[in-house]
Amino acid sequence: MSSGPSDDDGTETRVSWPRRAWSSLSVRLAVWYVLATLGSFLAAAMVFAIRSRSALERAGAESAAGTLEGYRRALESGGTGALRALFDCSPGAERAIRLTDERDVELFGAWSDETSRRTASTLNARGEAVAPSPAWHVARAAVSEKRWLTVAIHDERSARLWSELRATAFAIFGAGLGLAILGAALITRSTLRPVSALARATRRIVESGDLSLRVESRERHGELAQLTRLFNHMLSKNEQLVKAMRESLDHVAHDLRTPLTRLRAAAELALAEPNDTAREREALAEVLEQSDRILAMLTTLTDIIEAEAGAMRLDKHEEELGRIAREAVELYDFVSKDAGVRLVTHLADGIVVCVDRRRLAQVCANVIDNAVKYTATGGQVEVSVFASGAQGIFRVADSGIGIAPEDLARVWTRLFRADRSRGERGLGLGLSLVKAVVEAHGGEVAVESTLGRGSVFEVRLPLAAKPVTERRGETS
Repeated sequence: MSSGPSDDDGTETRVSWPRRAWSSLSVRLAVWYVLATLGSFLAAAMVFAIRSRSALERAGAESAAGTLEGYRRALESGGTGALRALFDCSPGAERAIRLTDERDVELFGAWSDETSRRTASTLNARGEAVAPSPAWHVARAAVSEKRWLTVAIHDERSARLWSELRATAFAIFGAGLGLAILGAALITRSTLRPVSALARATRRIVESGDLSLRVESRERHGELAQLTRLFNHMLSKNEQLVKAMRESLDHVAHDLRTPLTRLRAAAELALAEPNDTAREREALAEVLEQSDRILAMLTTLTDIIEAEAGAMRLDKHEEELGRIAREAVELYDFVSKDAGVRLVTHLADGIVVCVDRRRLAQVCANVIDNAVKYTATGGQVEVSVFASGAQGIFRVADSGIGIAPEDLARVWTRLFRADRSRGERGLGLGLSLVKAVVEAHGGEVAVESTLGRGSVFEVRLPLAAKPVTERRGETS
């Protein structure tokens, strides 16, 4: 049985139970919530108690002052006899009076019971009127001939109220503790539910390797709901990436099988006729051709990966888009004539973009090559360069076989070739490289196509300078 979490190297670390419990986020949240709730209850209770005591003391002080005033009048009008008579007229009330001189020597004292007597004996011990408990209220005043009259009365109502306040305070504290624990359990459970779901989903994905799993959440708003959506979005992206990698590997394996088979066949054929120099030379030529094909595929794949990862080195300068396109058209002039395809150009001057000239020439050549390749004899490929807003546009429109609607969104995918184009010789990487290089320049690509009527490819790049007036109508 495991006694603690394991380190990255697989060794087990022993952790004490309190430390292991405190490391749990739910436990920490619950503890802090309970402390904060109880602190709020205690603060409210203290404020209530202080204000209640202050009110009781004011009421008791007013009552003691009124009683003292009655005794003082009696003393001044009839002496200590009148003081005794007035005291005896209030049977049942817990009270005490004390008459002292300026040296705190008692001249007269009276009390209603033993408790009152002990209370009276402590009055003015330090020359001041001090109540022995909150239920006792003391009033003191100077009378004639440097004497002091002190009265202490016991307020039974205050005593009962203080007892009720203590009982209420304990009840409130107990209720607050219960509510705090219940609230902490509910809040930590509802708050950490999405986090727990994320942890469970991550564990299932790690254990099963199934990237199609998603985190279910009841939350629709808030930071945790946003975290769940982002996590699911990340899983979708990873699933798509892994799927694309698998498809790419499948296509690479399929497309490499043919040249490797031809390499082996050429070598076996040359070995079968060891004295036939012509056959050996033919076999070597086939080997070189297939090696170049494999090398071109791997190089193009590397370029695409670097461009998509943002690691492609671009030697950018301000270049005229029309001039680069014109050079690509001239490169394919003979190819198009051999294929019986007419090349028409509309290349505006002054469309300046900041690009890597070599890479952009490769983009233009790949798009034109793709258009010529899939256009039948007698067809036409139109190459245009113009400005639209803040973008320079390189457009190639052909009258070729077109692209099926279900394949249109996948033409930029690595090694993808539609079924109608399987018979054409190619790597299936040209348009993928176009998209990767253009996006590395901060541009974008687009395609429109109608099956059987042709396609239109556009490369859109940010302008480096304001373009001059377009010039159209140039034809070759």
